[in-house]
Amino acid sequence: MKYILTLLLATPLFGAAQNCKLKKETDQFSQQPKLSTGFMSMLAKGTRISLNMVADNKEVKLLFSLGDGTCFDDQSTAIFSFDSSRTKSTQRNSSAMNCDGIFTIIFRNAATTPSALQKMTLQKISSIILTDNTKKKIEISLKEDEKKLILEKATCLVNEAKALIK
Repeated sequence: MKYILTLLLATPLFGAAQNCKLKKETDQFSQQPKLSTGFMSMLAKGTRISLNMVADNKEVKLLFSLGDGTCFDDQSTAIFSFDSSRTKSTQRNSSAMNCDGIFTIIFRNAATTPSALQKMTLQKISSIILTDNTKKKIEISLKEDEKKLILEKATCLVNEAKALIK
């Protein structure tokens, strides 16, 4: 009887795991496994922006793609605002200077999740403000379905990324 009860209580865990759909790839250089959410498209004041979250055994990356013409350097920032709190999270661009519209945020993939990344898995992001190398702000106001999608994908990726750590 206790085995049946344990099985019934664990069933919701299996159901949640099935919702977690990530692309599993092998890194072409290191031959290590890599997970990706795939690109999620958002709209910011008429500009189409894509977000891809990628994890390997060392890092969890958030890659924003805005298209050619927008330049980012190491002084560029992303400010995340959350629905259920007034606190904000500010992250710097982790990639080299580029005018390809690529903004990258890198977190270490470790046994304990970095607090800024953990917050993204616990609270819905209401808006993201990217600042380019000329200090021009690009505001991304997320719709409710986009907030939910980012929260689900980030949570899924962070949880699955733990298995890649060696």
